Amino acid sequence: MTAVISFALTFLGVLSKAIGPLAMRVLLACGISFVTYKGAGASVTWILDSIRSSTGGMPAVAAGLLGYLWVDKAISMMFGAFTASLAVKAVNGSISRMVVGGNK
Repeated sequence: MTAVISFALTFLGVLSKAIGPLAMRVLLACGISFVTYKGAGASVTWILDSIRSSTGGMPAVAAGLLGYLWVDKAISMMFGAFTASLAVKAVNGSISRMVVGGNK
């Protein structure tokens, strides 16, 4: 594991000298955005699975009422909006960090 990390750091050092600081900023910003998006996606999936498992033991009448009120669609819509908002913020933050050059 440490050999992989040391190789990656060496490779990044050589790469930064070869292609320049701007390209390294682009790669770094894209990597940070990807990790943020994947981490939030995993969190949303975990929360949705938790909601599904909690409502699984519900009586049929209560589950039917929730279905009639479209609670499942409302929850999916909220989490979809959250995920889309996070994606837009991650991309906008990455672009502003690349253009301005600061870590704000």
